[in-house]
Amino acid sequence: MTIYRKWYCTCTGEPVELTCNEFLEDEPVELVCELCGATPSSDPRRTLIFRELDDWED
Repeated sequence: MTIYRKWYCTCTGEPVELTCNEFLEDEPVELVCELCGATPSSDPRRTLIFRELDDWED
């Protein structure tokens, strides 16, 4: 069983799934809200939430 974590931002009042923001080759890929710019490592307004999804096919 594998558990996947999906991140959402609630800055609009409803959960919006975060997308990956591609950086340079040396830096890791980080999720970012396209509307407010919040990331899991920088969320001053506390608008990010996550849901864990189970994949039972493993």
